[in-house]
Amino acid sequence: MTITKKEARKIILLHQNLLPGRKLKGKQDIFNFIQKVGCIQFDPLDVIAMNPHLVLQSRIGKYSPNMLNELLYKDRLLLDGWDKNMSIYPIDEWKYEFN
Repeated sequence: MTITKKEARKIILLHQNLLPGRKLKGKQDIFNFIQKVGCIQFDPLDVIAMNPHLVLQSRIGKYSPNMLNELLYKDRLLLDGWDKNMSIYPIDEWKYEFN
């Protein structure tokens, strides 16, 4: 199978939920997106905004950093930890049990 560079770009943008932009909505779509891609980088530097917020803001309509914070620290569906680098990933990827 042969595809053009334009078709390859479109496939990548579709997979990353960047085409069409910001069609995802709410916390459930944040969780589903992170499950789909495996993890997003959690870089604590805040020049304009923290990296996970920039990633999600470009994909989630009406995104608020509080949505991610709730998924991490209230709902506990996501975990911030190490996956080759600082990352946010689904809690079911954590190999240890919480007491």
